[in-house]
Amino acid sequence: MNQTKTEKATILCMFSGGIDSTGVLHQLLTNEKFEEHPIILHHIHIHNRENRARAELQAVKEILAYYKTNVQKEFVVTESVFNTMGFAGLKAKRFPYDMDVCAFYGANLAVAKKEIRHVAWGRTKTDVNSGGNFEVRMKRMQDVFNSVWVLEKEQPPSFIFPIIDYDKKQIWFSLPEPVRKMVWWCRTPVYEGNIARPCGSCGTCLQVKELINGKE
Repeated sequence: MNQTKTEKATILCMFSGGIDSTGVLHQLLTNEKFEEHPIILHHIHIHNRENRARAELQAVKEILAYYKTNVQKEFVVTESVFNTMGFAGLKAKRFPYDMDVCAFYGANLAVAKKEIRHVAWGRTKTDVNSGGNFEVRMKRMQDVFNSVWVLEKEQPPSFIFPIIDYDKKQIWFSLPEPVRKMVWWCRTPVYEGNIARPCGSCGTCLQVKELINGKE
């Protein structure tokens, strides 16, 4: 896609409050390439057995408050809820991937508001270089998104990847220091009253520990 400042199509950003989606948000709100684009941020309250919804919402509220105060560019915030807690009776080991959930909701938002012509995703250089089934998961996400559009006359919005040229460490250090203290990453949070704390032992916590202890 040829991204220029003269394009004014609306960009939808699926925002979780994690490192990658915050990196995307930061680019959309501070990079002059996107300054003429209206921005819609959408947060999905994903309730599943990992119990991350409250922790992610805590991060989302703090991060959005920071950017509303410190960045001139305006943006619209929308929300929805996806709840699979009712799957518990199945004793299933799997629940829907976040990527697929975001694709389904993102597509429906774009159908509802046809001015959305681009959807921004938090794919990184680290993801691309990870190998494994990344490309398969990306194709499935695209298929989920496009399936929502089969009854529409218009072509579906294009996917854009504002941080695709950055690895995780570069994204981490590109964020303002206050924002780094707000983002969420843990898959299995520990709650102390209304405050969520990272567990410190899940795979994501260990990865982020390396980032935090690393140097710019």
